[in-house]
Amino acid sequence: MSPGFADDRTRGSSVVSGAFLDELERWMLTDRSADAGALRAALLAWLRAAQAAQPSLALVHQFAARALAVADTGVTRGDGVAELRRHLVASCEAERDDLTRAVAEAAKLAAQLISAREPLVATLSASGGVAAAIRELASGGRKVRVLVAESRPLLEGRGTARALAAAGLECWLVADAALPLLVSQASAVWLGADAVTEAGVLNKIGSYTVALAAREHGVPVWAIATRRKLLPAATPALAIREMPGDELWAEPPAGVRPRNVYFELVPAALLRGVVVEDGVLGATECAVAARDRALPAELAAATG
Repeated sequence: MSPGFADDRTRGSSVVSGAFLDELERWMLTDRSADAGALRAALLAWLRAAQAAQPSLALVHQFAARALAVADTGVTRGDGVAELRRHLVASCEAERDDLTRAVAEAAKLAAQLISAREPLVATLSASGGVAAAIRELASGGRKVRVLVAESRPLLEGRGTARALAAAGLECWLVADAALPLLVSQASAVWLGADAVTEAGVLNKIGSYTVALAAREHGVPVWAIATRRKLLPAATPALAIREMPGDELWAEPPAGVRPRNVYFELVPAALLRGVVVEDGVLGATECAVAARDRALPAELAAATG
């Protein structure tokens, strides 16, 4: 599994999950399983490694579930190994197309939620869904301004600001700690989503704080996602892991232990709703939909 997917910590979850599909297609080209049953077994091992590499990304878990379902159908049907590979490649292509369409449709819905002629949207980190929604908002002729937190430790917020500025949008980049102070000036807060559960939304660290500040200032907070990001909160494979401490401080003094947490849960109560491709889901709708998208047991188990 290439570092391009496994170690990607700066791009949005939709982009990283697209890289997962690319990796899966490449893996199938090199797999030498003798029959469909052996391919299914090798595929399961590969999928578990991919889940372990990106445990916070619901799309990776759900794409893995789809691939395993395709393999199970092929084995039951009696497909040959070459035929099963073709079905898996076709599934990856369909997932890629569906994701592109869902992100675009969610962006259109999100843009309709803001009525201001000159809106100021606050966000942080990197989210393909948020970026698409901001561009959609601007495409209607409105003067859109964006307030972006830099998103330490890897500063992917700078990439978000750079891309939006290159698209002709007015952007301000601020320190993470300043975003809660300045959010009172915003028309809305738009958050990305690495996973949507009945408990809330998993997103980059800092999301919870800005959502709390937005509530105090009466600023609406929406998460922008797709239905494929829904997953039960109790799924053991869905995990928030600490990253290397040296990203915070390469050579800390004795007695100092850097703790580098990337993701956190934003409780559903702090969100006006979760925007997906076919509507805006409230807390109850998210809870029902998330519980209906449980992973098969082989993929739901903790990855270690």
